[in-house]
Amino acid sequence: MPEMTMEELLNEEKRVSRGQVVNGVVVKIEADEIIIDVGYKTEGVIPKPEFLDISGELTVKVGDRVDVSVERMSDSNGRLQLSKRNVDKSRLWQTLEEAFGAGQFIKGRVTKKVNGGYRADIGGVEAFLPASQVSLQKTTDSDEYLDKIYQFKIIKIDRARSNVVISRRPVLELEKDATRQKRLAELNPGDILEGRVKSLVSYGAFIDLNGVDGLLHIADIDWGRVNKVEDYLKPDHPIKVMVLQVDREKGKISLGLKQMTVDPWVEADKRYREGLVLEVEVTHFADYGVFVKTPDHLEGFCHITEISWSKKLKKPSETFKIGDKRQAQIIDIDFEKRKINFSFKRMEKSPWDQVSQRYPIGATVTAKVTNVTDFGLFLEIEDGLEGLLHQSDISWDKRTKAPQKEYKIGQTLTVKMLAIDLEKKRISLGLKQVEGDPWDQIEEKYKTGQILTAKVSRLVEFGAFVELEKNVEGLIHKTEISNPPPKSLEEALKPGQEVTFKVIGVDSGKRRISLSLKALTSKGQESEQLDEEQIVHRKTSAFQKMLKKFMKTAKSADSEDDEDFE
Repeated sequence: MPEMTMEELLNEEKRVSRGQVVNGVVVKIEADEIIIDVGYKTEGVIPKPEFLDISGELTVKVGDRVDVSVERMSDSNGRLQLSKRNVDKSRLWQTLEEAFGAGQFIKGRVTKKVNGGYRADIGGVEAFLPASQVSLQKTTDSDEYLDKIYQFKIIKIDRARSNVVISRRPVLELEKDATRQKRLAELNPGDILEGRVKSLVSYGAFIDLNGVDGLLHIADIDWGRVNKVEDYLKPDHPIKVMVLQVDREKGKISLGLKQMTVDPWVEADKRYREGLVLEVEVTHFADYGVFVKTPDHLEGFCHITEISWSKKLKKPSETFKIGDKRQAQIIDIDFEKRKINFSFKRMEKSPWDQVSQRYPIGATVTAKVTNVTDFGLFLEIEDGLEGLLHQSDISWDKRTKAPQKEYKIGQTLTVKMLAIDLEKKRISLGLKQVEGDPWDQIEEKYKTGQILTAKVSRLVEFGAFVELEKNVEGLIHKTEISNPPPKSLEEALKPGQEVTFKVIGVDSGKRRISLSLKALTSKGQESEQLDEEQIVHRKTSAFQKMLKKFMKTAKSADSEDDEDFE
């Protein structure tokens, strides 16, 4: 370079000043520095890293023109100290703000980990990348992102505070959507794909099909009933599925697993028939029965009434557990409706076999109360064999409204077989019949004209009932109490009162015994009321005469006239 005069040097120094932005030409690229000619008396120098991009690549070559700022007029070698970064930084903030406003993506390199996330170099400005914004899924390896270059979107910017927050998620979502749209365009119903179980839900599972997710509904996992998805699928496991339906507009894919195998109902009529016995597996419980599946995954059902002959069974889980395998018989099958019903109890001998021979009508049996109802009692004669003891067959006493309430479940009773209906599987039992009807011999035990003493059991509007023996009452009509009849029945007789009376009528057919107090008086005429001493004397005499009559009857079988008791 030719020597300059003092005037020229002074003029040259006025051409540049500290902080000034000038344009220069790259004249030399050295190991650590870039030499730039800005038209000054000496060349300028800039550290080479200022010309490296975020990937470490040099961004200039010899001959390129660049804008730089003057940092110092000369160094120890008399050269200008220049900076490209300071010029770029001012322009970069403007570029970043424009990108933020337009929602554009920018490039950046993750440089280090910090509390809550990462720091990233976005071309001369350091930005904060929150950990929640680095990926679409949670990651456990936090070092995997260091020193890597990604596309980002600015989600917050504040130039005054030099604060920039960036996110990688919008970029990933856009890429995912692009990949999804491409994959959707490629898929067709019937395609068989390799995938991976992404997540399980109550209604199925989401399958990752290499960039696009599809739903495998619980109904399409197996031909049989699927109660829990996790019994068939595990997260992150590989799986092969069939594409059932593709909705490109909504971006939905329906997948099937069971469709990879043959439908067990196809030609099922050639393999199954009513009466066939086979081994089935318990898959699911319901309050009213149990679901099972055949070896080829055909689903069937066994109603609770077909599980056991015993009616004590309340829940299927009392007999089975999930996964149990038992022999069962097909009792009904509908190929059109795809329904098949099984029976477990028919694999055992029915307690109804030869029941009439084992328990003939009229036989007395011991049975246990299993249920108390409004209309009677159910009794178990043997396991699986129950009979009904109707309330009308519990007691001969018709006054008791609900005699069954006097009995408890588990109580053992001796009853008589009254009727057996094999077609309807019903047995009628009787309790009162075991004791026998007391009215069958009532006319032999009670004769017209007979004088007896007993207690008043109850009062009714038309008279008083007297308990002659268990389940046998006689009636003293109010007109037979006295002559004239008492104005107040309650004043004449009281429940529990012991009275002496005459039998004036017996009708076993109508189950009636008529009694009279006034008939004890001579010819039925009204007499003065006997005092206590006379009543005692009369009872004693009556007893003696009855005893005398009994002795004579035993010897000669001659009957006494009714007048002997008066």
